[in-house]
Amino acid sequence: MANRFRVETTEMFNPSLKDNEVSMNGLPELEARVDDPVSVALVGTGVYGSHLAYQVEAAPGVRPAVLADIDVGRARETYRRAGVEEDVVAPEKTADGVEHALEAGQRVVTPEGALAAGAPVDVVIEATGDAHAAAEHAWRAIEAGNDVVMVSVEVDTTVGPVLAYLAAQHGVTYSMAYGDEPAQVVQLHDWARAQGFEVVAAGQGTELSFEPYATHEDSLERYGLSEAFVESNAPDPRMYNTFLDGTKVMVELCAAANALGLRPDTGGIHMPETDLEGLLDRLRPVADGGALERRNVIDAVTPTGDNPSAFVVTETDNESTRAYLSQRYNITATEDGTHQVFHRPFHLPQETLVSVVSAALYDRPTGVVTEQATEVVAAAKRDLDPGERIRGGGGDTIYGQLVAADVAEELDLVPFELLAGAEVTAPVRTDQRLSADDVDLERESVLYHLRRLQDALL
Repeated sequence: MANRFRVETTEMFNPSLKDNEVSMNGLPELEARVDDPVSVALVGTGVYGSHLAYQVEAAPGVRPAVLADIDVGRARETYRRAGVEEDVVAPEKTADGVEHALEAGQRVVTPEGALAAGAPVDVVIEATGDAHAAAEHAWRAIEAGNDVVMVSVEVDTTVGPVLAYLAAQHGVTYSMAYGDEPAQVVQLHDWARAQGFEVVAAGQGTELSFEPYATHEDSLERYGLSEAFVESNAPDPRMYNTFLDGTKVMVELCAAANALGLRPDTGGIHMPETDLEGLLDRLRPVADGGALERRNVIDAVTPTGDNPSAFVVTETDNESTRAYLSQRYNITATEDGTHQVFHRPFHLPQETLVSVVSAALYDRPTGVVTEQATEVVAAAKRDLDPGERIRGGGGDTIYGQLVAADVAEELDLVPFELLAGAEVTAPVRTDQRLSADDVDLERESVLYHLRRLQDALL
């Protein structure tokens, strides 16, 4: 009798056994998929991608079916470190080979990101960090009917709206990656709105002091990475230099802003160097004692205390709520309770699993870029002469700045990611922003054509 009652109550309260009902983190649904796991193709097994792959392998009901990297050895090593036996890993270089290997129950490694993106899987995670490659991979995945989780946020800043549009046309989900700051800014912003708060500002923290003219030659040392970390993870010096020269933060802020319809303040982002209380003092309207000339802005902070991976500054008109929040020991609020700051203290590559589950099981993105409210544009790291080639982010030619999209359009400034490989056609001074009159762009990439399509359609 007791055993029968136990079975009946388990069925009654297990969300995975009910139609049209979901749990908050997807665990019951994933556990129900252990015998038929959500299949994932991961393109790019660098630091972010490899650590995500380890966690995907460890999670119930989901498995990394395909790993793609131009360094196939690194993809193989990722499988090994994830605990996958070597004899079930098949190297493939053709679409038929990938399909047959998966049908046979094998795992696949391939140097071809496009093959992985178009493979018969449930979700494609793009984590190369290369905007041009990632744009092609996203399009291939969408065309193949695969959901896409975009880690390479550089793509979202440039062509995110059109990729989201194309995904909707193909009946698949295109999503930001919850393991990175932009999606977490989006989620925290939406959480605040759902609680009835008005959002004054949203953004992220960065513990780095920017060196806009820095180059990649010694970026790993300047970033403070240990020899053990470098040896174990083989980080990309150019990628890490985008953190040091400020480009990466501008890219991440741009993606979050474009998902939320936010813009920088009238004079640009403030990025105060302060703690949470100072953040609350600065990032509120001038009329309320702060520095903001408008509400609903995207911004950042260089923290002197705990680093807010994502934050929102909010306000409330309700007098009882003001009094309550001003008295809470664990809420940073103004003395009168009118303004508050809520934050999330961390983000991890492994958390991208939240996006995989949301896309594969619920057809929901964990944030999606829907408009071009802001733009990352380029400023010269040094004087550039006609005939030089732009080396793209993290190199020695340009660094990124965030501006409102209407400013970029008015000045005919070129989106940052489109400048890789461009030829300089006019003298450009240090710190000068690059316009269409200064360069001849490479016009053969998928990224370029997607941006042209986006400008025409959206």
